[in-house]
Parts: sequence; C-alpha cells; structure tokens
Amino acid sequence: MSAPFECRLCGATEPETVLDLGDLPLANAFVDPTADDAPDGPRFPVALVMCAACRLLQLREPAPRSHLFDEYLWTTGTSSTAVAHATALAAHIAGLRPDSFLVEVASNDGTFLRAFAAAGLQVLGVEPSNLADEATAAGLPSLRSYFDGAAAARIVEEHGQASVIVARNVIGHTDDLRGLLEGVDRLLAPDGVLVVESPYALLLSAQLQYDTIFHEHVSYFTLTTLTAALRSIGLEIVDVDMVGLNGGSFLCTATRGGRPATGGILALEAQLLLNEPNGWWDYAARVEQQRDGLLAAIDEIRADGGHLVGYGAAAKTMTMLNYCGIGPDRIGRFADANPRKQGLLCPGVRIPVSSWAEVAASNPSHVLVGPWNLQAEIVASLRAGGFDGAFVVPLPVPRVLPSAQE
Repeated sequence: MSAPFECRLCGATEPETVLDLGDLPLANAFVDPTADDAPDGPRFPVALVMCAACRLLQLREPAPRSHLFDEYLWTTGTSSTAVAHATALAAHIAGLRPDSFLVEVASNDGTFLRAFAAAGLQVLGVEPSNLADEATAAGLPSLRSYFDGAAAARIVEEHGQASVIVARNVIGHTDDLRGLLEGVDRLLAPDGVLVVESPYALLLSAQLQYDTIFHEHVSYFTLTTLTAALRSIGLEIVDVDMVGLNGGSFLCTATRGGRPATGGILALEAQLLLNEPNGWWDYAARVEQQRDGLLAAIDEIRADGGHLVGYGAAAKTMTMLNYCGIGPDRIGRFADANPRKQGLLCPGVRIPVSSWAEVAASNPSHVLVGPWNLQAEIVASLRAGGFDGAFVVPLPVPRVLPSAQE
C-alpha cells in the first residue's frame, strides 16, 4: 500500500497523475554478476503527478534516499560536455562575485568545484555520497552530508555565510525540498547569489523526455514552480539562461530583493498550460507511441541482420530500457566510459556493461545512443575512434543516423 501523498513544496495532499511507468529498479543499482546469485535490487513505483494546489510536478512517492545516494556511480567528470560547462560557469560566477566563498550543493566528484577554485573562488562542496570523500582526498573540501537547515547551520558556524550557492541538478533530486530551501535561506549571505540549474519541464513535455523520470529525480520544475519555491524564502529570479545539458536546462540567478526576470516566461507557460493537468493530457499516450516505435526500429535492425549495441549506461537510459522492455535479446552489450559501471549488469534488464574497446571488438553495425542529450559528444567520440556504423537515437522520435559510408 502506497504512502499518502504530500506535496514536497506546499504540503497539499491531492495529486493529478501525469504518467505511471510502473515499478522500476533504481537507475544506478547496477548488478555485480560475480555476487552470489547476482540478485537484482528492489523496485519502487515511478509515477509522475502534479500537485493540484501549487502545480509542482513530482513523483508520487520517493524511494529511500539511502538506496539512492550513499554509494553513487555517476561522476560528472565522465562527460566532456559537463567539464566544458564547468569552466564556463566558473568564469561567469567569478565575474559576478570575485574571490567569494562559494558552496556547491550536490558537488558530486568535484568537477565543478575544481573549476570554481581555478577561477579564484573559495570553495566547499556538500555531497551525501562516497564521492564527497574522494573529492576531499583530491584537495577539494567537501562535507559529506545531505543539504538542509542543519547542514547549513554547521557551515555557517565553521566558515560563515556563503556569497554564492550553486545548486546544479539537485533541487529536483531532493525529497526534502523544504529542507533544502531552509538551508539556502540560512547559508546565503544577505547580498548573496543563488545559482540554480535544473532540467526544464517544458522540454520534458515537448521533447518527450520521459527517460529523465526516475527515482533520483523527485521534482520536475517549470519556471513558475521554481519561482514559487524561491519566493517562499524571499529570493527572486533576476536572470534566466538556457544551457544544453540534460536535454535542456534553465540556469537561474536569484537574489534577495532583485527585480524579477521571469514575467514573459511565466506568461508563456500559462499560455501553454504547462502548469495545468490538462496541458499534459496526452503525455502518457505519446510515451507509449515512442516505446512502440523504438521497439519496431530495433527489431527491424535485427531482422535485417544488424548487430546492435548500446553506448552510455546512464540513469535515464535505464528508465528507457526497463520501461520499453529492452533486454540482452535486443541489445547484447552496453559500453560506458565510467569504469565504475564496467563489468556490471544494467539494473532490471541485466545487459552487460563494458568499455567501448570491448564492445567495438564485436563489430557492431548500429549503436543505440542511451544518453541522447549527449548525442553530439558520443557520435564525435566514436567516429574519431574508428566506428563507421549507424547510430540509433531514441528520443524524442526514434531515428537512425546513417553509417559513415552512406
């Protein structure tokens, strides 16, 4: 029996269902095939709902966060696109607040902390997983903790308030949204700047990015719902930009008492019914159509004698594979650049993960690009490495990019 729903932002108890993906394994719970019986981990429900009161899109119920973040496999530094973004963002922030004390919430392996420090900022990361210890050992000071009011109070006591708080891809990850907001309110200096980066729910709808819906992503923000969340602690969004990461994310700067910069965007969202249940009425049907189209494309490749492998065993890829029912009978092996995933099995579907060199040795004719948002990076890398076959890009509409000979 599921727990009663309570909105993470406003506390209301009435949700409207947008999409139910069923019970899925945890997207980063890769399976060690050498373990006794190599059992799969637990499955938890993945149902996207909209709060009937404040309109925040969110999962109906969370998975235990200890299952999600105590030991973490994804590292930011794996992606060259993310590393380049870190350098650009660090230069931007250093221009806004030079020589400032900066705290990054959910600092992962310290890729962005390293860039911030190189730009002359004093840095501290906050990260609940094993990666915090590794970052600290690498000379990037990181507090191993979830970020909330208590963590913020500890930082203030030991370091003082922060002139800059960076929260990249974390405001949607926390099940304790109000606790995170309390922490920001306590930690940010009166004239401080909050930088928030998060995937944009407009693109979740427009580009059918249902693969980004998994247990670690608890909330899915529009600018309307982010504005409401930040206003609850007295912050106003004073600048909005878009970045290409994670399929399209907004990058917002917020301050206390600033002039709002979101008026036109909020009006557009209202026109598109983005924050209304009836604006999502056909979403589930469109997701089903994508699944059927992808399976048909894969089966056609196999029927024609093609040899299909996958590249990029990202968390979003695990949502897609499990929802679509794509196992080793359709894709024999996945490659991933992250050595932490190599030698393991994809959760739920149990497709083996290897290095690209091992996968390429099987002479594939087609590569399914799992993290389709990194399509350009992946295609360029594999082409440079000598792969001249075709690519299958699953979203938003399954399509095949021809081989180098065509």
